Amino acid sequence: MSNLERFMTVEEDGAIATYETVATFHVEETDEDFIIFAEEGIEEGDEIEVMAALYNPAEIVEGNAGLPLVTLAQLESEEQMELVQSVLEDMMADDEE
Repeated sequence: MSNLERFMTVEEDGAIATYETVATFHVEETDEDFIIFAEEGIEEGDEIEVMAALYNPAEIVEGNAGLPLVTLAQLESEEQMELVQSVLEDMMADDEE
C-alpha cells in the first residue's frame, strides 16, 4: 500500500486538494476502510479541522508529485460517524498519556 502520510483527492468541483493523514483503520465487521485527515500546512497552535471519509485502499493510485490519489466517499450513517469519533477520542487519550 502507498505511504499515506499525505494524499491528494479530487474535490467535487474538480479541484485537487492535498491533505495530511491523521489515521486509517479497517472495520472487519462491515469490511469498511476509514481515513481521518486534516488540511495540509496547519501551523503549530492552529485549530485543526479533522475530517473523515470512507476509502478503498485497493483504489489508491499514484498521483502527481508522487502523492497517492485517494477517492473519498462520505460517511453514510450515524454509526460510522460515531465510530470515527470513538477512534479520535482514543487517539487523543493516547496522546495525553
